[in-house]
Amino acid sequence: MLQGSIAAIITPFLENGEVDFIGFRNLVLWHIEEKTDALVICGTTGEGSTLSPEEQIELLRSAVREAKGRVPVIMGTGTNDTRVSARNTEAAKENGADGCLVIVPYYNKPTFEGCYEHFSRIANVGLPVIVYHHPGRTGIKFSAEQLSDLCLIPQVIGIKDASGDIQLAAEFMRISSASFFSGDDALTLPLIALGAKGVISVVANVIPGPWKELVASCIEGDYTRARVLLAKYLPLCNALFLETNPQGVKYAVSLLKRCEPYLRLPLIEPKEVVKEQIARALHGAIWETQIQEKEIPLSVL
Repeated sequence: MLQGSIAAIITPFLENGEVDFIGFRNLVLWHIEEKTDALVICGTTGEGSTLSPEEQIELLRSAVREAKGRVPVIMGTGTNDTRVSARNTEAAKENGADGCLVIVPYYNKPTFEGCYEHFSRIANVGLPVIVYHHPGRTGIKFSAEQLSDLCLIPQVIGIKDASGDIQLAAEFMRISSASFFSGDDALTLPLIALGAKGVISVVANVIPGPWKELVASCIEGDYTRARVLLAKYLPLCNALFLETNPQGVKYAVSLLKRCEPYLRLPLIEPKEVVKEQIARALHGAIWETQIQEKEIPLSVL
């Protein structure tokens, strides 16, 4: 069963705008070393909307090759075009993906019935599907009953929810046995307490090991430990979203020297004031602990 800390992994770029495949490979290996439970590639955080089909497949092949079955690899295949989404999903299946993350169609603003047909067509490919419910990006918000109905489609295994609506989440988990994943790092603890299986995470890009510990504490029911960890990491979670994701998280990872901060337009690097806030939050989440434990001098930060 898919559960735990699932990293929505960034896509590193070179200064010329090309995909940094070596950097991506190293990120995948780092997540495996840090015990991340699964990887989502080419999603929102991975800038999937500005990647070509060829780049997406090469990233998938690279992730599958490095993962070697040690962690599931889930590919973002959804668009606002059903035929394109189905083709993307077919390509993901053919190239070794363990599942796909499919956003609710955006911009077109279809009815629920249209969305149901959209997900049914994609599910016919035969790859496990996670429906990505994000009203802030799509302009469509479903009820718990509608989300539950989508999970009755064969091959739809669950929901990633980024609505921020805890009441909707609680009602969904009351009426559906399908898996529910938080799409908001800050809500990970309360949603797992309600029955969520884990989180498809942005902050896991920056603190994969510590975030895995927090999520595991929640799943194991050690909420005392989880609350302590969340209090420590919540400022970083918040700082990463001061501007549009993934601008903040990519800058944070660049501070760790694991990628460059380059993005593809129309995304750009964060403003200087936001960079400063991210650096301070990262210092509080990681480096203060390292300084205390290893006596790293402040001059190296």
